[in-house]
Amino acid sequence: MEVKFIKASPTQNMTVLVESSLGREQYAMVASRLMAYDHVFAEQVGFIEAAEDANAWARLQMMAGEFCGNAAMALAAVMAWRRQLQPGERLEVPLEVSGAGELLVCAIEAKPLGYSCRLRMPLPLSIEQEMLWFGGELLPAAIVRLPGIVHLIVDVRELNRSTKEAAEAAARQPSLLQGEGALGIMLYRKESGELEPLVYVPGTDTMIWERGCGSGAAAIGAYAAYEAGRDVELELKQPGGIVRVQALCEYGKLASLTIQGDVHISAEGTAFI
Repeated sequence: MEVKFIKASPTQNMTVLVESSLGREQYAMVASRLMAYDHVFAEQVGFIEAAEDANAWARLQMMAGEFCGNAAMALAAVMAWRRQLQPGERLEVPLEVSGAGELLVCAIEAKPLGYSCRLRMPLPLSIEQEMLWFGGELLPAAIVRLPGIVHLIVDVRELNRSTKEAAEAAARQPSLLQGEGALGIMLYRKESGELEPLVYVPGTDTMIWERGCGSGAAAIGAYAAYEAGRDVELELKQPGGIVRVQALCEYGKLASLTIQGDVHISAEGTAFI
């Protein structure tokens, strides 16, 4: 099987976008192969489909039907690249995205290298606070449910091997999922703004320490605004770079959530499955 693809780097969260028309029943198999080290190699795979909404330019369907903010920004950047957007020029790209029940609009500005993308995210369905046994100790945690993905935010003192092992164990707890397509464990050092994101997708049985996670960053921004009851702007330092989050409140409640990061187009070609 030949598969046409584009590879993009939203904050080094390496993403393969498949352009070839395939049946959704093939997505998990194709995604697993493309992600492999001996193949195209990436952290996640999305499939470009025709949109049902006439106002959307395209639909992004992730490999297991989950929601992904970084992949949405990657697809918007591809749209800008196809239109040969020049440095300094701007564009707004409306997209359908799996896991999101509303049209998402990504604002793009072309830079000399790559694109600056700002995506308005869907608001969380719920935000809960709890104490969690994590790596043998009781730690404060938050559970933020976004459409299609749930994030567990754990405030850790150190980002080390033991906390990563605890995160991997926590990711497989079935009680955390309530029908979402993916689960994120966000190891967060609030005082320094550092974030190490782990994402588990049960549908493809993939667990990856990502270089960057857009929806995870959004979840942290939403939780911070929820805690404070006011507008919050954060710069989250992930392994692949900085993702900026803006959470705006009205009357003490979250009203708007956006993420911003840089996207580079890495490759375009044909993969053999």
